[in-house]
Amino acid sequence: MFNERLSFNPPKHYDLYMTCHAHGWKNLSPFRWDEAEKALHFAAIVQDIPTDFTVSQRKNKISVTLNSEQRHGAQHLQTATAMITRSLGLGIDTAPLLEISEKIGAEYVKLIKLGAGRLLRSPTLWEDAAKTLFTTNCAWSLTKKICESFCSDVFSNAAPSGGYPFPKPERIAHYSPKELNKVTPVGYRSEYLVGLAEHFTQDPLVKNIENNGFDYKSADAIVRKIRGFGDYATAHMLILTGYYDEVPIDTVVLAYLKENHRVRKPRSFIDRTYRKWGRYKWWGLKLEMILRHHNWLGD
Repeated sequence: MFNERLSFNPPKHYDLYMTCHAHGWKNLSPFRWDEAEKALHFAAIVQDIPTDFTVSQRKNKISVTLNSEQRHGAQHLQTATAMITRSLGLGIDTAPLLEISEKIGAEYVKLIKLGAGRLLRSPTLWEDAAKTLFTTNCAWSLTKKICESFCSDVFSNAAPSGGYPFPKPERIAHYSPKELNKVTPVGYRSEYLVGLAEHFTQDPLVKNIENNGFDYKSADAIVRKIRGFGDYATAHMLILTGYYDEVPIDTVVLAYLKENHRVRKPRSFIDRTYRKWGRYKWWGLKLEMILRHHNWLGD
């Protein structure tokens, strides 16, 4: 087994714990949060090599250990670095969000300076897009079960820890929807997932949506062209690509609004109440939920 250690200097106001606990992704395979170690564990396919990642933070240093059965070449380390940077939000600047929060309330300013304003993402956009489909029209328990079924020996080889990475889109594109349903509990989403996998084999960065600086309307139009991505899935995927202009309304959001604001018309209420956050509308709601300790861990 080959071992490599990487070290990162995170951006200002960065906190690994806050990043990993901003939503429920840490609870979906292949992610595993170790509360005792305060460390994130996951497996990923790096240059076709199943690789274990262990991530921790000590003061202002992010440490990452890589383990694999093959030697880590320069390209392997370069890809792993890009995966870590994306997954942990190390390239995200929360200064604009902090500037808005200064006009809204001191409690929000304090929260962002403690490390809020970033969320754990998958190492690849493909994995985030697939998991977004896994959250549509089903209970969280089923979402977890679907992710577990994809992170298995059916689709990839194990990393040294015995954990399985999320499969590459090329692997899923080989299946028919019917075949996929035989080996996973993905249900009606199988047709959309195979189409999504085919889409990502041809355009793995989805027109480079994360880096091209599209306005929200343009980014929304790009995602909506993918079959299976309606209002909720589109807004959810856009959050994972750095567009926070809209709030995907799911059962968690509905429960929060009903319990705390007695809302009858969630969309109009959200648009009216969180408009002051501008292009960070989703973070406005999320930060409020964190302050009220309402399911912010995603558990």
